[in-house]
Amino acid sequence: MKKIFAAVFGLLFFIAATCSAYTDAGKLKVTMLDVGQGDAFLVETPEQNVLIDTGDVSARSKLFNQLESAGITRFEKIILTHPHADHIGNAKAVIDAFPVDLVIDNGKASNSPLYNNYVSTEIPRQAVVSGDVLDFGGGVKFRVFLPDSSTTLQGVNNQSIVGKLTFGDFSILFTGDIEKDAEKILCKSGVNLESTILKACHHGSKTSNTDNFVAHVKPTFIFISAGLGNKFGHPHKIALRTYRENFVLDENIFCTAFNGQVTVETDGSNYIVIPEKVSDWVIDYTKEIVTVTRIS
Repeated sequence: MKKIFAAVFGLLFFIAATCSAYTDAGKLKVTMLDVGQGDAFLVETPEQNVLIDTGDVSARSKLFNQLESAGITRFEKIILTHPHADHIGNAKAVIDAFPVDLVIDNGKASNSPLYNNYVSTEIPRQAVVSGDVLDFGGGVKFRVFLPDSSTTLQGVNNQSIVGKLTFGDFSILFTGDIEKDAEKILCKSGVNLESTILKACHHGSKTSNTDNFVAHVKPTFIFISAGLGNKFGHPHKIALRTYRENFVLDENIFCTAFNGQVTVETDGSNYIVIPEKVSDWVIDYTKEIVTVTRIS
């Protein structure tokens, strides 16, 4: 597969995105939105707009500004990987602001007020499990790997929806906030984890992103959604080292804290990755400096 990396400012992306509420025929566009310490990914196909997670309440204005810039007027699907605030914080606000056809979650009940807010709406809701395949339109599929009813994974993070988005030869593995126990089960499951892009597990946590898991995924790019100076130290130097040891180039590791929103556009064969900000970034959360050098 021909791979194209473009380290350019995101201005052209914004201009193109405002021209249509859906992407062009035969194209897929996925944007890791910059919502601070949280997750929100916008998937645009020729037939559907899908939002995977919504970020936390504190990032509401940032989320809505980016959706407006993208020209989004409705969502066919919203996928909420698990009921933590930094993933579902704006679910009800999005439902109130846009027509939404379907909300998809892991089917696990929560006593979180944010969970109850979106569950109480009249929007149809669907729970997914391993083996389900969601149709995003235009040839784009989302194959669900977790949750799996046959496993006994503990903790809300490990019950995240994990799925592989595929379009032709291109793919992204969405991982929610899974930890090493869930990664181990995925590696043993026999499913094809190999993907063009790995959405870093749990914002690049050191309790996730194990060597065996990354080796199974064999990603060319890593997308990390994390807030600048967050108290958790995400992304952690151990995770960054694991990516490098599995042959991910430094210039192919992106983090919203330093690169802003990052988009990938593809026709299913060729693809281009466009960060909003192109700069070197340094992490010193643990007093051990890790530098990722960008191509200028």
